[in-house]
Amino acid sequence: MSTQQNSGRLEALDAKMKELIEAFEANPQITSPVPNPTAFFLFDFVKNTYNTLQTIDAARYASGDRQALDAIQEVTGRNQFTSVLINDSSGKLALMTGGDPSRPFDFGATIKAKAKELADI
Repeated sequence: MSTQQNSGRLEALDAKMKELIEAFEANPQITSPVPNPTAFFLFDFVKNTYNTLQTIDAARYASGDRQALDAIQEVTGRNQFTSVLINDSSGKLALMTGGDPSRPFDFGATIKAKAKELADI
C-alpha cells in the first residue's frame, strides 16, 4: 500500500468508526440509564477499538511502520468481528454478555449498516 493509500485508509477508518459510535449514541435503548447488557458491552468494545485507532501515529502508519500496520490490522479485525456480532441472531452474543439469549438484542438497521460499512474498509 502506498503512503497515500495508508493515509486514506486511516482517515476512512476514523470517519466510519465515528459514524458507528454516533449511531450507537443515537439509540435510546443503548444510552438509557439501564442499557441492554449486550448493547452496552458491544458499544464499549467499539469505543475501545476506536481508542486504539486514536493511538496509531498516522505518519508512522503512512510510512509503512510494522508496529503501526499491525495496530491497524488489529483495529480492522475488531471492526469485522463487531459486524459479525451486531448481526448475530442466534442468541450467543446475548448469552456471552449477560442478556437473554431467547431475545437477542436487535441493533437496528442503522447500526448494522454502519458496522458493515466499517467492516468493508
